Amino acid sequence: MTEIPPDLETAFEGTPPLPQRAPRRKPGRPKGASSDETRERILDAAERLFAHEGYEGSALRDIAAAANVQLHTVGYHFGPKDALFDTVIARRSVIMTELRLKALDTATQTAGAAPIPIPILVRDYISPFVLSAGRGDPGWRTYAALMGRLANSPLGTEIIARHYDSTARAYLAEFRRSLSGVPEADVIEGFSAMVAAMLGFCADTGRPARLAEASDGFRSPTESLDALVRFQAAGFLALQEMAHDNAE
Repeated sequence: MTEIPPDLETAFEGTPPLPQRAPRRKPGRPKGASSDETRERILDAAERLFAHEGYEGSALRDIAAAANVQLHTVGYHFGPKDALFDTVIARRSVIMTELRLKALDTATQTAGAAPIPIPILVRDYISPFVLSAGRGDPGWRTYAALMGRLANSPLGTEIIARHYDSTARAYLAEFRRSLSGVPEADVIEGFSAMVAAMLGFCADTGRPARLAEASDGFRSPTESLDALVRFQAAGFLALQEMAHDNAE
């Protein structure tokens, strides 16, 4: 089995801050609602409510109350609820896209004409999310819970496609090349399982701590990264072994 690459944590130490977007220029701007801080407070509140209550269960008035702003301030900055929801997803997806594509570009250059080793592909895709969630920012843990909810709902299909499918396809192309002979359906299902495991590790549900019988039986997402990479890489390589066995 290909060796796990050196820890890539240093590659993601420079995780950029959440992007700041300029307020929309509209007439009749609400008083005191022009600051970036207000926008970020609204987005944080919306992220928490969408994660805990779901899209349908989160009313704009509840988001406004959680952000300590007037209802019309939410509408001024973000428009209707579906537009606010899209902005919540996009706010962190742009960071993931940048880090994942940068890592994939480095791996491609290093591998040259050879296929990229599976452990490197796994690590490069999940590391940005796991390391971001493990650095103490509760927003990333909340976002993981939101994405887990979204991935299992009809609402999620279009919005995940809009923000994540382009990068996922770039990685899937390399997984297919590295998993010679493995049916495409198996590669896609393995990739989906990897993403589900990543979100499960990062979501702040408290379940792993409850299942642990000893205090050292529970680790943070960052501490679990190596184990998660090895587990998922082994699963992909098992698919390759199965494909080779079936071909004989």
